[in-house]
Amino acid sequence: MKKSIEMRKATAVLAASAMVLSLAACGGGGSTETTAASTTAASTTAAAATTAAAATTAAATTEAATEAPTEPAPEYDFGGRVVRIGSYYDMTPDPESNAIEAALAERIKFVEDNYNCKIEFVNLEGDYINDYVTSVLAGDPIVDIGYAVTHRVMPSLIEGGIAYPVSDLGVFDFDDYKWRQDCSVAGTYKGKTYTWLLKDPEIRYGIFWNKTLFEQYNLPDLYELYENDEWTWEKFKEIAIAGNQDTDNDGTYDIVGFNARENLPWCYMASNGADVCEQTDSGVNVDLSDPKVVEALTALQDFTTTVDYDDDIDWSSESWDSMIGYFRDGKAMMCLEEFWISYSYLNNADTPMQDDWGWVPFPKGPSATDWSCYGKEMGIRFMLNGIENPEEVAQIYDLITDLADTKEEWDDLMEDKLESWCDDGETVDNVSYIYNNGLVKINTINGFGDLNTAVNNLFNEVTSGNTTPQTAIETYQSQIDAAIADLANYDYDAEMQELVITEEEETTAGE
Repeated sequence: MKKSIEMRKATAVLAASAMVLSLAACGGGGSTETTAASTTAASTTAAAATTAAAATTAAATTEAATEAPTEPAPEYDFGGRVVRIGSYYDMTPDPESNAIEAALAERIKFVEDNYNCKIEFVNLEGDYINDYVTSVLAGDPIVDIGYAVTHRVMPSLIEGGIAYPVSDLGVFDFDDYKWRQDCSVAGTYKGKTYTWLLKDPEIRYGIFWNKTLFEQYNLPDLYELYENDEWTWEKFKEIAIAGNQDTDNDGTYDIVGFNARENLPWCYMASNGADVCEQTDSGVNVDLSDPKVVEALTALQDFTTTVDYDDDIDWSSESWDSMIGYFRDGKAMMCLEEFWISYSYLNNADTPMQDDWGWVPFPKGPSATDWSCYGKEMGIRFMLNGIENPEEVAQIYDLITDLADTKEEWDDLMEDKLESWCDDGETVDNVSYIYNNGLVKINTINGFGDLNTAVNNLFNEVTSGNTTPQTAIETYQSQIDAAIADLANYDYDAEMQELVITEEEETTAGE
């Protein structure tokens, strides 16, 4: 059932290792020159075996090659500038984890050694958002570049004056293959871009499926359905019902066909080509008038009212990640989740999933032209307002992330990282298709409180079956419009003040 993922990993690791050595030597430039010099020296050495004269020539050539500079002259001198990159954990790259991390560690060292600067990773731990806000408002940003999820930056940290519009600097080319376009698009607000992320294979929502259980209970192979373009809403519903198993005949399902912790409505709409939430020059807008929306919500209602699936967390006895654990432990046939659970739960070294698993995109709706990958958020990088010489910081960050000379080399790094997360080659191929075709869409509506609440209320009416999707849209449209209008008067400065950590709080935390 599995493709030869081990062979693919070995090939990718060898290629990536060679790339890392090249990066350490040339820093993204001069690699062709170095290779040419080595080739010339090797050819001359071979010729030297025939005559003494050739040997003399080879010696001279070798000496010249040795004396020739192999490193480009430094293009920058940042005067010892320290760039602080902060998060709730230590983001120092681990060269042992995958080829991207190894290449990043080597590149950082090269830039530090050649461009007179220093990269410092700062572990801010728990209240990292509060740390950003408190320090910026005090006029002394705690770091230069911070981590946050998209809906925390957008719109609060932008409107509150904490995030800096990096697009004003003109340093990053967001169309370059090394950046994730979904993350820069998600952080573009009122014409300026605030967020970015180095490209990696961590996509968002899709369907994880237990291949072992599917085979045991004679359920259709999702890879075959996907390849044959037969992975539809109807087939999804059929398998979710068939997957429910009462193994001990006590009237309770011991294995559920499907579980979904959150965002099932959004996945239905995205999978039908309905992009209803968009950022505009004035902020954000929600448009539910597309017929694709009603079509998606109608199918959603049919699923939620006729399929017995698990979507409810009992907070008295369960945690937010209980459904992920149920899937990992073989208690759910399919699971709707973001792809990060692959390495955090399913291929976790301490408690890995014992059954074989795979991944496919959410099933395709009838009005869609391609597969989809909805995302409620993404962990991004942003620049703090008020730092010294932000253009210099952007230049340094741009330099340390030059990990490959071509898109093909970058794809090799991506594949190595992805294969370390996956259980089979099909998952590698399916995920690669999603990010290579720009199908990940990040929705920032969670950052707009009242608006998000109004839309969720609409979804609850639909999924409960209390009303038709069209009636629900007509009922809640006025609430949605009012929430959008109220954004113009929202007091973001007051929200920032609520996040400020006082001296008394700091003292208490340190005790």
